[in-house]
Amino acid sequence: MAPVLDINDSSLGLWENGALRLSSPGYALLDKNQYRFGELARNQARLQPRQINHRYWAQLDLEPLTPAFGPGRHSADIVHAHLMEIYEQGGRPEQLVIAAPGSLQHEQLALLLGIADSCPFTVTGLVDRAVAATTVQPVAAYNWHVEVQLNQALLTGMRLENGQLINDKTVPIPGSGWLALQEALARAIADAFIRQTRFDPRRAAQTEQALYNAIPDILSRLQQASETNVDIDGRQARVEREALAEACNSHYQRIARTVMAEQAAVFLSPVLAQLPAIENTLQGARSHSEDAVFQGVARNTDAMLGDDGGVHFIVSLPADADTGTHDGASSTPESLPEPAKSSAAAAKPVAEKTAPTRCQIVFDNGKIALHPGSGPALRLNGAPLQDEAGVATLRDGDLLEDASGKAWRLVAAEGHEDHGK
Repeated sequence: MAPVLDINDSSLGLWENGALRLSSPGYALLDKNQYRFGELARNQARLQPRQINHRYWAQLDLEPLTPAFGPGRHSADIVHAHLMEIYEQGGRPEQLVIAAPGSLQHEQLALLLGIADSCPFTVTGLVDRAVAATTVQPVAAYNWHVEVQLNQALLTGMRLENGQLINDKTVPIPGSGWLALQEALARAIADAFIRQTRFDPRRAAQTEQALYNAIPDILSRLQQASETNVDIDGRQARVEREALAEACNSHYQRIARTVMAEQAAVFLSPVLAQLPAIENTLQGARSHSEDAVFQGVARNTDAMLGDDGGVHFIVSLPADADTGTHDGASSTPESLPEPAKSSAAAAKPVAEKTAPTRCQIVFDNGKIALHPGSGPALRLNGAPLQDEAGVATLRDGDLLEDASGKAWRLVAAEGHEDHGK
């Protein structure tokens, strides 16, 4: 099995043989006209804030950087440089499976594949990371996967249909990402220092950076204790779990308003699960293990490949409501345009192709027509495919399903006419 690159910009993880080989947060540090990434860059965020970019994954595109940021022309160039560093530090893998967040738009996924195509590794699969992680556990009729990226929280709603866990929708919550949570935690910890020692660690860049660097360890210790002692620059203060929970509560409530509004199972990413008292707000939520995305991919490696051997964005994987067993049922790929080169314009439209033994999709004078063939009846957008002429006109967003439950969604490629709208 190829190594798995799990993309969440709060920390990209390269997994191989069930072990985390490399963790690289989505920070870029501009150092003498070259980029440095990961932990090194993150540990300079408070020391050299003007030399840091932490939005290039979320803003992946070909727009000129404003203001300029080193040698890169656009965020795609920085993403390429980050991927190359991961490749070099990760042992130069020949192949990768990419687990991507649903927050990446269709054109961004195409661009990501184009960037990867210019790297010395081959992408053999592309899967929604929320779906992959959640299939590891038994699921309900409806489910929410909750994760925090650097600049937003991301909620992924997934429904269970015919043994398939399907990405139903993604709901971003800007301003409640890991950066905002860190700010709230740092403020509460600094307040404890001020009250107890009259020392504010935020007053100087060095001690402020030390404060932020200490947060993961503080959260880890508070998993098993109601308070802990924190040492910064030779000064010590007692930090209480309850105070940190109160600092984060407004962010918890923003998440809860969506995921607790209906009967659904809630799954938390490992970063969220370690936040103090989040279980009091998101009652009944289950946490994913750190390797959940890798395990979800490992269980469904065969389903990652398209019928034509190409790379499709997998938005559905086998799941089970009772035992969590995986029966190898077919996956649901969302067709992608051809990979866009990071130095080129938009992606080309999807090439004409024939769905397996069921129908033929034909591009004709700006319209996309579907000619039913032999075999069981097809369904278009959940309804039986019926047309007096035996031909249906497809539009952007249409969902075509065969009798086995396999489905294809029509997605317009960037830079071309959106036929049928």
